Amino acid sequence: MSKSPANIKSELRAALGRDLGEALQALLEKVSPDSPRMRDIIHQSGRYYNAKIDFQNGLVSAADRDLVFNQVRDALLDMVAYLTDVDFKQPTTDTTLAASLGLAAPTAQSPLHILFTRLKVDWKNVPLSQLHLVNCDRTAEFRTLKRALRDRGTQGERFQFYFINACPMQRPQSFAERTILELLHNLDEEEAQAMLVRRLPHTQRLKVEELPFDFMGLVASKKRLARYFAERFDFHERIEPVEDFLRACIGKMKGYRYIAFIFRIDANDWEPFFPEYLQWVMDTFSSISEECPTCLFFFPVWVRNLHDAPPQALREVADAVAQLGETQNAVSTVISPLTPVPKDQVGDWFVEFGEPDAAKVDELILLTLQREKSALARVDRFLQQAQVDMYDVEALQEAVYEFATTPPKTHPEHRD
Repeated sequence: MSKSPANIKSELRAALGRDLGEALQALLEKVSPDSPRMRDIIHQSGRYYNAKIDFQNGLVSAADRDLVFNQVRDALLDMVAYLTDVDFKQPTTDTTLAASLGLAAPTAQSPLHILFTRLKVDWKNVPLSQLHLVNCDRTAEFRTLKRALRDRGTQGERFQFYFINACPMQRPQSFAERTILELLHNLDEEEAQAMLVRRLPHTQRLKVEELPFDFMGLVASKKRLARYFAERFDFHERIEPVEDFLRACIGKMKGYRYIAFIFRIDANDWEPFFPEYLQWVMDTFSSISEECPTCLFFFPVWVRNLHDAPPQALREVADAVAQLGETQNAVSTVISPLTPVPKDQVGDWFVEFGEPDAAKVDELILLTLQREKSALARVDRFLQQAQVDMYDVEALQEAVYEFATTPPKTHPEHRD
């Protein structure tokens, strides 16, 4: 049976007396996103995390930390005392009880959605697309990749290979997807139809596939790649050797201007023969002389904690990938590593939609980070270094996309 508002308030007061972090989590779970108190909870949460992390980093004394904790606790205890029935979420399993208690009607809006309504954004006319799920600027890295695309296109190179070394938390696969989507965005409709990309079912997101390989070694991996091409392009002629089969398969696709591939490589799956295998892939396709589409191969390489201090074995994987772009007349470009996104770039992303207030964006980022109880280290980086993992940026972008693409009638008017 659902608890009464009085019981919920009693539990919140007990949690505030027991553990401040636990109490903040309970408030986020119990208080309705529509409640005007939600902003106070987020503000006090930021004060709590700042004090906790400053103490862990030796920047403040235990006494100073406890002073802030007590101020936050007192402010929240005072707030809880003034909570009314409509400030709480409606029980999801007993609507009759909820009505009898006078609780608020159910809402599909999250706390983030409530904050979105307070931004200076014309949500009815904001120009959002699938690109906005992956495109928070990484200015230097993206400039490097765009320059390589431009130069290779000018030189008429029809087979181009791009390796992106990064921790999975920095979403290198999304960096590849962004590049392809921006290229599509710059093509006219007829040209875009001439670009062959693989998409996920029931969505417009691009499909990221694991690099076709076989643990048995180089020869078996070559055959596995041939099977992938046979299945993807429905090309089943018996042609030997495998290099000739791949050339014939690509030659069959003359009706397209571009073909894009995203092959993810996990450093934990790295085999000693991989450098030779990847070099063979580049050599095989680059040797094709017949007229054929421009083929863009993207290889996001997952190297955990690459931007910080990865284990030596994973560091060696990143170095091996980097060497693929250092050979004379190399046809590959290596981006290494992707680093966390400066919060100013997230702010710039919102400025494009009409919201210049960086403090409001900080609020959105902090609430996004708090969706996971294990995110304390990421909260630390945000508060101390003003950086955010792309994993969390994309969670915020997805929430924006969901909010902006729902029917306009569900969006309250903007409130300052």
